[in-house]
Amino acid sequence: MLANRLREVLPQIITPNQSAFFLGRLISDNILIAYELTHFLVNKREGKVGYAAIKLDMSKAYDRVEWCFLERMIRQLWFHERWISLIMECVTTVRYRVKVNGDLSESFTPRRGLRQGDPLSPYLFLLCAEAFSALFRKGEEEGLIAGVKSVIVHQAFHNCYSPTTL
Repeated sequence: MLANRLREVLPQIITPNQSAFFLGRLISDNILIAYELTHFLVNKREGKVGYAAIKLDMSKAYDRVEWCFLERMIRQLWFHERWISLIMECVTTVRYRVKVNGDLSESFTPRRGLRQGDPLSPYLFLLCAEAFSALFRKGEEEGLIAGVKSVIVHQAFHNCYSPTTL
């Protein structure tokens, strides 16, 4: 129920650059764009301006979400206290037992992380990633960083989302 309700409000909260969330867009589109941009950067031979790229390893990101950060992020987005309480209860009440040599260990409670397979987790992860997106937007607004513009990427993206392919 919480996941279904959260899904309804996310379009008003999540910025368009987190395209994996939006209906009609695939996360694989981001992979294509990243590949094309990397190709552009590696092969750039003209001009005096250099470029740099940042590669983030998100493979274990679910396991590393700090619960206190998640709660602060939800508060920052002006969710109601009852809603925050319900979400944090879902996140923090998990308990695990590990089987070692056929015997189950004592149960333990983790102190961070989102559960794989929980329908709420992808949405909560998007809320956390929104903080990262906000840092990039702020850096861009302050002129500290700038995006790369590539005709090749623009054409590839346009071809993916042209009216004939939708």
